[in-house]
Amino acid sequence: MKVDLLLAILSVPMAGGVAATWLWARRRERAVVAARLQKFMPLLPDADGSGDEIPHLISKNADRPKTWLTSLLSQAAMDDDQATFNFIAISALLLLLPFVIAFVFELNLVVAVGVGCLLALVPFVVVKSKAESRRVKFCEQLPDAIDLMVAVLRSGHSISQAVRAVSQEVPLPCGEEFEAILQRMNLGQPLSESLVLSARRFQSYELDLLRRAVAIQSEVGGSLAELLDKTNSTLRQRLKLVRQLRVITVQSRLSAQIVGFLPVVVGLGLNFISPGYLSILTNDKLGQMMLAAVVVLEIVGIAVMQRMSTMKV
Repeated sequence: MKVDLLLAILSVPMAGGVAATWLWARRRERAVVAARLQKFMPLLPDADGSGDEIPHLISKNADRPKTWLTSLLSQAAMDDDQATFNFIAISALLLLLPFVIAFVFELNLVVAVGVGCLLALVPFVVVKSKAESRRVKFCEQLPDAIDLMVAVLRSGHSISQAVRAVSQEVPLPCGEEFEAILQRMNLGQPLSESLVLSARRFQSYELDLLRRAVAIQSEVGGSLAELLDKTNSTLRQRLKLVRQLRVITVQSRLSAQIVGFLPVVVGLGLNFISPGYLSILTNDKLGQMMLAAVVVLEIVGIAVMQRMSTMKV
């Protein structure tokens, strides 16, 4: 009798667990389907139904349904839920790990908090670097992709076949993005509007210029192949100017990096040559405040010098 009562009692949480698992699985499936539809769904038209007014991709007030984190992970091709969870978990772990170590071994908690804040920025820097690398590679591949589209259009094929050829022939990330553009076109969205989401994702002025050219051609008519060819010539000249500016400013950027990291290298060198030379900065309260101020000023100085040596085209 007691066994039957025990089994009856245990059956309630087991049944609840099975039901909760089933509901979670169904919700997960709906979330995956919704994410895929959101990726390929045509953008909603304006209030007047025209759909002509498309906000500029660089506008600060543009409609951005995603948060800055999901947007950044999307630019780095890490826009799934697992990647977001891993990013947050790793950042939290790196933030708390120095504090836990300092608490266990009775070290300086103020220094541990500073080290934790710096370590928590490492995942952001890595993802930002990957996103910037994909953006630069995409912009460099775009002229070749447009050349392929022009060749396909001049051979008598449609614009959908031209986009499909780019998605099949051009390597990542440009080919993958044009495959997403093709999926949006298959759902009934025009090419000019299909390029908006990709232009926002990669923050690409080149793709936005291509989108504007296609939108003008759809309104006034004319040869799309000729228009894409002339637009591609402008894009190649712009990329050439960007490379020239990058070469011209390489000395300034290198000087900014050297000046930025020189105090850190000198401080570590002095402490290695004469151990305890900088201990007053970690043991004394005034030294700790000065050290915190130095770290903040160092970060601000590196950011300012990097900003001064960066030129936008």
